[in-house]
Amino acid sequence: MRAKLSFLLVSLSKNRFKVMLNLYLDLSILIGLVVIYEARYILNTASVPINRIAIITSLVEFTWMIISITALFKLPLSAVQILVPTLYITHNLIGWAYGFILAARQQEEDFKVTIPRWYAIFSYTFGVVFTVLCIFVSYNSL
Repeated sequence: MRAKLSFLLVSLSKNRFKVMLNLYLDLSILIGLVVIYEARYILNTASVPINRIAIITSLVEFTWMIISITALFKLPLSAVQILVPTLYITHNLIGWAYGFILAARQQEEDFKVTIPRWYAIFSYTFGVVFTVLCIFVSYNSL
């Protein structure tokens, strides 16, 4: 009886991780679309105004960074699945580093941060690649 209970608990635990992994991968597709939207917005406006859209997308992306770090260490990821959180974390770290460089170059009285077109294109490209990767990994994880 004890062996059956132990087997059942292990089976439930594995199933729970599989559900969490699938949820993480599916939500990553949406996050990729958020990155694409934000990059497209920057390409159209050539700046990052501080408004509700910018605050919401930044908050969503920061929260997903924390979730991705947690997923990297807590979920049983295959060699391909590990690319999803690793790529997202790397993109965020590069973005933060570049943001600090841009902020250091801005004048104190200038509140409008301008993003170079090449960086917006880089971010847009990342969003597309990340979304396609997430769709591929999610589809192959079924």
